Amino acid sequence: MTQTVYTNYWQNRIGNIRKEHGSYKSEEEAIAGIKAWWELHKENHKNVQYNRTNSGALEIVYDDKNYVYRIEKRTIEGALPKRTYRLKKAGEVESLRGKYNLNKESFLFDELPEPIRDRLILAMADINKARAHVYDSEGRLIRGLEEKVILKNSSSFKNKIPNLNI
Repeated sequence: MTQTVYTNYWQNRIGNIRKEHGSYKSEEEAIAGIKAWWELHKENHKNVQYNRTNSGALEIVYDDKNYVYRIEKRTIEGALPKRTYRLKKAGEVESLRGKYNLNKESFLFDELPEPIRDRLILAMADINKARAHVYDSEGRLIRGLEEKVILKNSSSFKNKIPNLNI
């Protein structure tokens, strides 16, 4: 079964970086996903411009023309990733916290308040992607769940920012 979807990409034109954020059933839903991401990260962009390209993609330019979101229409085989979920049980959450050695400032998706989980699902459009990360108490990404944190000494850790590739 093929279907048309609208995929969000964040682009840094200076560094030639392009990261996929999620795929949606409609362009409006894709825009809502971008706005949810901004809301989670407390980003308040002024002078946001919506530009349609010759190829039909929608580019959302904010703050600086070198950083844009691009929504592209494409056809995929199969279904979009699932967004529905059931919360993990307390014992399972505690087991995962121990497995990944999470501190009290780090949270699994299932530990976050429902409004933050809702925003994350809207922003990422994929429950598996949302569960694959560690968050702060406000739903901002800290690191990928499977990323290993290596401490040589505690002072050097403060200066390292993980690459989340999302």
